[in-house]
Amino acid sequence: MQSQFSNQEIERLVRLVVERLVQESVSAGKVAKQAAPPVGELRLDSKLVTVSSLKGKLNDAITVLCVPAKAVVTPAVKDELKDRGIRLRRANQADCGQVDLSPVVINAAKQTVSPAWNAAGRSEQVGNLKLAIQRASAVAQSDKMVVVLTDQPEVASAAANRASGIRAMVACASHDWKSAAESLGANLIVCHPGQWNDSNVPRLLSTLWDLRGTAAPDWLK
Repeated sequence: MQSQFSNQEIERLVRLVVERLVQESVSAGKVAKQAAPPVGELRLDSKLVTVSSLKGKLNDAITVLCVPAKAVVTPAVKDELKDRGIRLRRANQADCGQVDLSPVVINAAKQTVSPAWNAAGRSEQVGNLKLAIQRASAVAQSDKMVVVLTDQPEVASAAANRASGIRAMVACASHDWKSAAESLGANLIVCHPGQWNDSNVPRLLSTLWDLRGTAAPDWLK
């Protein structure tokens, strides 16, 4: 049954319902220093996210909006994010500054991808391979490691390596990808999701995260 309320009315009602929650102060000593957000991510610590609270904060560079896990996001905001192509991510900590233990996974694959690739909640769906490479290159510059899923790994790797500061490689479960990543000082890893078993994905992601920041060989600098 269609709602009798407009998005604006729903937003006003939600604001009234959670007003007391918004007024709660943060307990002393619990505010930790936040790490700089990844490129393209807007982080909010609000318990209520409305269109008015986002005014002036969204632009073409924003691809992800990070909010606390239990934050109330109004329907009008969800519509706005959908129209702009911005992904909503809910963090486990109120300040969206949780410790990341896995690289961002940019999914540009046409086939269905296993949930194992998004176990850490850092997966982004990008349907166009060109846009996926652009996004991954930006993440690689800030996070020092990123994974791209695609049905065309060789093409993606070649395209990514055209960008300054990017050292991309294709990783296959059947090869010694760890040694290759270490030798290259890779910061952008391309995988064909169909070539990886679910049981191997967690090790891949955690190992790559540990390898982030590995220096490139002198002859590549």
